[in-house]
Amino acid sequence: MVDSSESGADLVLVAQLCSKLCHDLAGTIGAIANGAELLADEDDADIREQALGLLAQSAEQAARRLKFYRIAFGAGGSLGDRIDLGDYKDAVEGQFGGGRVKLDWSSITGPLAKPSAKLLANLLLVAVSGMPRGGVMRPTASEAGAVGVVVVGDGAALAPEMVATLEGGSFGEGASAVAAHAALLVREAAGKLSVTPGAGQYAIEQG
Repeated sequence: MVDSSESGADLVLVAQLCSKLCHDLAGTIGAIANGAELLADEDDADIREQALGLLAQSAEQAARRLKFYRIAFGAGGSLGDRIDLGDYKDAVEGQFGGGRVKLDWSSITGPLAKPSAKLLANLLLVAVSGMPRGGVMRPTASEAGAVGVVVVGDGAALAPEMVATLEGGSFGEGASAVAAHAALLVREAAGKLSVTPGAGQYAIEQG
């Protein structure tokens, strides 16, 4: 028998994750549509060249985000059992790079098992929400496959409800869908997540 309350929570989680994907991609896709419209109505060569440049930039950004989201939320059946670290770094840098958030890869040296790569992508999405002024995210991975992320930055701190979702797995009102997804991934692997706070820093670890 299916627990209707549990099923309802799963449906809410799916809806929230889909909403996040649509929200994050809407601006980029909209920019592509606007650029195409401008090209159709513009005869000036310089303006057309600028529009083509913006189209290429927006299309590349959309492709990078989709590559990252495929790892974070997709089934990933064609990715193989392990993901090359170089390919993984490219996907992550495409999502977070170029802004105030920097990535330190010194704690990961080899390929990642697909479940570990998936969980880590979700943890990075959670971690970046607690970096109001930017900083450094350092992904970690143990030989046993446990992953985590260490964050250092001015004012870095995770909201209490985010911590509660990560550590307790609850998905109530106001909870982060990504945090709940991460907790679910860990629970399916018979593990747990813990958050260690500090002054201007915190760590999210799989145990």
